[in-house]
Amino acid sequence: MAFHFSLQSLLHYRKSVERREELLLQAANSKVAQLRFQIDRLDEFLKRCHALRREELQCGTYGAELQFELLSESALHTSRQGLLRELSQLETLRDQRRSAFRKAKAEREAVETIRDHQSSLYKEQQDRRAQRELDDLFLMRREFLRRG
Repeated sequence: MAFHFSLQSLLHYRKSVERREELLLQAANSKVAQLRFQIDRLDEFLKRCHALRREELQCGTYGAELQFELLSESALHTSRQGLLRELSQLETLRDQRRSAFRKAKAEREAVETIRDHQSSLYKEQQDRRAQRELDDLFLMRREFLRRG
């Protein structure tokens, strides 16, 4: 008779919960990475704008152009601050997802530990039963040869 784990459906459920949490964590990580990339691109753009403005100031520029550039740069900085707030929220969400994944993984591992323990006990019982049968056969053969 093969080993049957009575909590197999629970183990299956725990594995599916863990997989779902892992996918949610991957999605959160992806969103954080995308937003960081956007912020990095914005930072690079702001640096280029600042360098261009410095060049224009050295060469001479109109006050209206300078004012427009400063207003545009201010709007970009405001946008960057909004992206940083959003990044903070996404990192918090990602940390929650990481905790949920770790919890789901620990719960799955706990059920697997129970299964492994029960499987080990079952194997020991099977080995003992087989050894008892061999011992019984040996004793019966010995008794048969002694009488015969």
